[in-house]
Amino acid sequence: MRTTTDYKQLNIKNVVSNIHSVKDYVIFNGHKVKLTTTSPNYGGVRYWFVCPVCGKRKGTLYAVKSVMACRTCAKLYYPLQENKVQRDAVSQFFYYDRLLSKARTELNPKFEWAFHSYLRYDPITSALNNKPKGMHWKTYNNKIKYIDQLINKALLLSRVINIDKQKHADEISKQYDSILSQQKTYIT
Repeated sequence: MRTTTDYKQLNIKNVVSNIHSVKDYVIFNGHKVKLTTTSPNYGGVRYWFVCPVCGKRKGTLYAVKSVMACRTCAKLYYPLQENKVQRDAVSQFFYYDRLLSKARTELNPKFEWAFHSYLRYDPITSALNNKPKGMHWKTYNNKIKYIDQLINKALLLSRVINIDKQKHADEISKQYDSILSQQKTYIT
């Protein structure tokens, strides 16, 4: 996955400080990038780059291959987006666990302390027995369903993690057994 940090970027904030008169373009890495302006409500002038691919106003352009393009045209992601897309089972588990504690806290803020510990999947009704005052029943029921879905995802991921741990333990025991058998042949 390509991220924005992998490519050279041209930021309008860095260019504006060097502009002393009205200009139509800027040259960066051998590319001629068109500039445009807008006038904010408080007066003055605000400069923008014009993306050569889509023609929209952008604050940052990236030098991707032989083209200057905005993030969406170059199909680049921010580094944090990459973390969301490519996650291992443990990271996903902690992500869903945080969502679960947040959703439970929304329904009952008094028990916030009880929801911020990992692997706490006791039945919802014990801690969320009363609908918050002013919340519609439909909203309350939707939140309960959402919490149930998060619990199911987190439990499924914990099972996957345990299976991976078991596989890893089995591989280690096989390697250990092979080392012991090799040592026995050397000893005898």
